[in-house]
Amino acid sequence: MDILNQFGINPILLAAQVVNFLILLFILKKFLYGPILKLLNERKKRIEDSLKNAEEIERKLLLTEEEKEKILAKTALEAQKLMDETKKEIEIMKEEGKAQAEQLASQIIKKGEETARAEMERSRQELMSHMAEIVGLGIERVTGKAFRGKGQKEVIEKEVKNLS
Repeated sequence: MDILNQFGINPILLAAQVVNFLILLFILKKFLYGPILKLLNERKKRIEDSLKNAEEIERKLLLTEEEKEKILAKTALEAQKLMDETKKEIEIMKEEGKAQAEQLASQIIKKGEETARAEMERSRQELMSHMAEIVGLGIERVTGKAFRGKGQKEVIEKEVKNLS
């Protein structure tokens, strides 16, 4: 013990300091170290859960992307089919339109021909009437007699018909 006294160490104070250190160590462990460890463990667990959730989300995202690609491919295929069907329908409508246009053109041509025939017949009748008058005037001048009335018209028309 003399050695301790020579170095200035008091054994009672040293024992009291050791006891104080152990009490402080117990208090720190109980009230500081324990809650800090508990907090760290909770945080570690939350991080692990977050990582698991992130992996699950990533997996679901990949599945969603695959489904999206399948749906897009299916939609593109359906759109192509729809476009092909539309083109076919357009071609059919064109053919029907051509047929209708040809039929309408045929009807218009037929009506035009009928109208032209009627106009030609009317013009011929007018021409015959004018020719009858001219022939009547010519006969009057040649014969010097007035050749008018019902008889004149019948004779002139008969002669004009003979000419044509």
